[in-house]
Amino acid sequence: MNHAPLAKSRFGLLLAAEQIRYQLLLLLRSPMSTFTAVVIPFIVLMALDIATPQAATRHLHHTSYADFLIPAMATFALLNACYVSTITSVVIAREEGVLKRLHGTPLPLWAYVVGRIAASAVVGAAAVFVVLIIGAVVMNTRIGGSRLADLIAITALGIVAFTVTGLAVSTLVPRPETALPVAYGTMLPLAFVSDVFFPATAAPTWLRRVAAAFPVEPIADPAERLFARGAGWPMTAGEVLVVCLWIIAAGIVTAARFRWEPGVTFLARRARWHGRRPRRPGVQA
Repeated sequence: MNHAPLAKSRFGLLLAAEQIRYQLLLLLRSPMSTFTAVVIPFIVLMALDIATPQAATRHLHHTSYADFLIPAMATFALLNACYVSTITSVVIAREEGVLKRLHGTPLPLWAYVVGRIAASAVVGAAAVFVVLIIGAVVMNTRIGGSRLADLIAITALGIVAFTVTGLAVSTLVPRPETALPVAYGTMLPLAFVSDVFFPATAAPTWLRRVAAAFPVEPIADPAERLFARGAGWPMTAGEVLVVCLWIIAAGIVTAARFRWEPGVTFLARRARWHGRRPRRPGVQA
């Protein structure tokens, strides 16, 4: 009987477990991403609570403003912890040669991805917990029982979707100094059109459809419905499908374009090719 495949799979699981430990140690040694993921949603939460409750309440249809704002800010916290932090940290690690050194070990890509998701889960869960505590203490929001279990499931789905999408986007970012602008430049517009900062208003139908096609709204809206209605699984089949399709698509892009070496992203190779393309005779620069 050939035990080689079983031994190989066990070895891969051990490498994945070690990568999880490594990523968690990085969080402890460099807590800036954790600090940012927790503090930025806290600041935005306090600012929105002070500045817009009366204007926003007009669009909530008998739902309290807190029951909209707390799950919305929990989604924003997940975006910071999983999407933004993944893009910035992966690009920095690649360009500083950290990934190249990891690639010199037997570590497979899937084990690295599992480690990244585990690290995002820790930071994301901590950020969501802080938002919920603020909601309970400051805004008197309550969630328990089956609603808490549903929120945990939605949070887990958001962690995987945002982290894997962040990994896919990181393959297109050529330099560390462009990582944060790309991360926030893609995340903030989606957050705005996905009702993360303000309740749904009379937005054009086409804009609502665009928002529904991305993974932010299918996570934010069910969380908001969970606080507003309370009973039953809040995600529709269409929302689950959209999130799962994004996870699959981002996983395919990551598998196809992820690079361990610095300076070899898809966009960097295109820029290099255009820079070296010979000019036609008689054409001046």
